[in-house]
Amino acid sequence: MTGCSAEASCSPNVERKIVAASTEGRSYEVASHLLGELADLKISSKRCQRITQRVGRERVAQRETRREAYEELPLPVRQQAPADAPGNSWNHRVAAVLIDGGRAQLRDERWGEPRPPEDKVSWWKEPKVACLTTFSSSSHSTDPIPEVPECLLDPLWVIPRVKEIKGVRGGDEVPCNVSSNESSRTHERPPRWSPELLVRSVVATFQPYEQLGRLAKVEAYHRGFVEAERKAFLGDGHLANWGIRDRHFSDYTPIVDLLHALSYIYLAAMESTPDMEACWHRCRCWITWVWKGEVQQVIDELKRLVEMAGEQVPEKLAGSLTYLTNNASRMKYNQYRQAGLPITTTLIESTIKQIGRRMKGTEKFWDEGAEPQLQLCADRISETEPLAKFWAQRESQQTGFRKSRANP
Repeated sequence: MTGCSAEASCSPNVERKIVAASTEGRSYEVASHLLGELADLKISSKRCQRITQRVGRERVAQRETRREAYEELPLPVRQQAPADAPGNSWNHRVAAVLIDGGRAQLRDERWGEPRPPEDKVSWWKEPKVACLTTFSSSSHSTDPIPEVPECLLDPLWVIPRVKEIKGVRGGDEVPCNVSSNESSRTHERPPRWSPELLVRSVVATFQPYEQLGRLAKVEAYHRGFVEAERKAFLGDGHLANWGIRDRHFSDYTPIVDLLHALSYIYLAAMESTPDMEACWHRCRCWITWVWKGEVQQVIDELKRLVEMAGEQVPEKLAGSLTYLTNNASRMKYNQYRQAGLPITTTLIESTIKQIGRRMKGTEKFWDEGAEPQLQLCADRISETEPLAKFWAQRESQQTGFRKSRANP
């Protein structure tokens, strides 16, 4: 007997359907309902959970085995693409690694125990996610878009986007007088310069950032990223992101997400200018400098404003100065565009939203099943189709016997 696990209570084909429904749906209850409606399968939510969690644990174990095998390779071997890496030419292509974190609630060992009022507890934990992506782009002799796109100078476009970024707060009013005709106009599209997405693979874990870096390094090795001439590493200002870059991707160009930079510029402008129209005038000037790679001019302005404030420096103004100072070397956006590199992390942001639909919710509290389900979410999103390979390999290796009963 082959193709069916000894622990299985249904066929491999049904198991695939259960795992797909349990990962794409928002809960195991939803998965049970979808299986009944779409596949005429009467499978309880508890059974969906057991089967999905078992498969998820298998994938986590495979992931760790793959990582250990990579880390046992000699250093010269790690610096070459493996034989099974995609054989596509890297001409006009960029290899990029994007890092960010999401949100999900995890129970801990003190779950259910009474706690004193002063013992504030947050069950929210951070699933760490990395996108390993290939882009199609060409380098240029000069900056292809030296002038700021109109949308980045329009408060009606910029403000809603920067306010979505974690930690950014502000008033709801538009900080300048914008006529109805101006606010409704369609911005002229600049010539296309941004890299075009080709293939995305995803790794994710609830373990520390160092573990995410090791997993991302393994995935980059198997994708053959070492052969790419142009490589980029993108993230926000989180120090852990750049720690991963320094330890595992030191030959990748470090790039801070443009919209995160703009969010701190907007905060600094609001804190330093009470008049709303003057605020946006200052903000437009700073955005222009950053777009052209002249972030040092913004830093010099902020230093002057901080000195003028004396001992009563607004917290957000000081924080923006610190952020821009620490990340100035990663904000050479004119050079990145010239090299054909991506300058935003919108791809990883959308990936985290996809994962969050399954993992995040005020009513969801995960236990040890969080890591297996997160792994399956990453597998489902990955365009390298790791689950298809897993199912094919899994069926070919099954004997129908439990290991404890197999012949020696």
